[in-house]
Amino acid sequence: MERRHLLKLAAGGFLAFLPRVQAAPRALRVGVEACPYCFMTILDARHAAQAVNPQGKAFFYDDPGCLLDQLNGWGGPELKAREVYLADHLESTRTAPVWVEAEKALLYHNPQIRTPMGTGLLAFRSRENLERHLKARPERRGGRVLTWREALKEGEKRTWVPTDLFPLPPKVP
Repeated sequence: MERRHLLKLAAGGFLAFLPRVQAAPRALRVGVEACPYCFMTILDARHAAQAVNPQGKAFFYDDPGCLLDQLNGWGGPELKAREVYLADHLESTRTAPVWVEAEKALLYHNPQIRTPMGTGLLAFRSRENLERHLKARPERRGGRVLTWREALKEGEKRTWVPTDLFPLPPKVP
């Protein structure tokens, strides 16, 4: 019994020195990856979102609203996300996203902004990036700023993707 206990301690001590897997966004292949919620091919990385499930599989979305709706159970297969990333709209290009953790991002919502699924949601790494974007695009002023948690909470009551564009069955509790 004593030997078994010693081996457990030794194994536990060894494991403590192994490097832990760091969470990191996966690479997006624009024009190849398809959104599991709306099935559209992702053609503009500036609007992309990403969720990684507990098994490490990455799912890419063409609009943050698609990911929000799927996480809230409005359609698509059930998704449990271990990691969630959004593309910073200002720093990303059409072909290369610059990922930011969703919890650290700011979402800007203005229904007048055209996005792939009509949600009017843009993500930014910081308030400074949002202000720089609005300074360059003053016609987009008049929206509201949300955190990821606020957007998730709001999405519990209604879909972000307009249902006239993407009809959904009623939400299953």
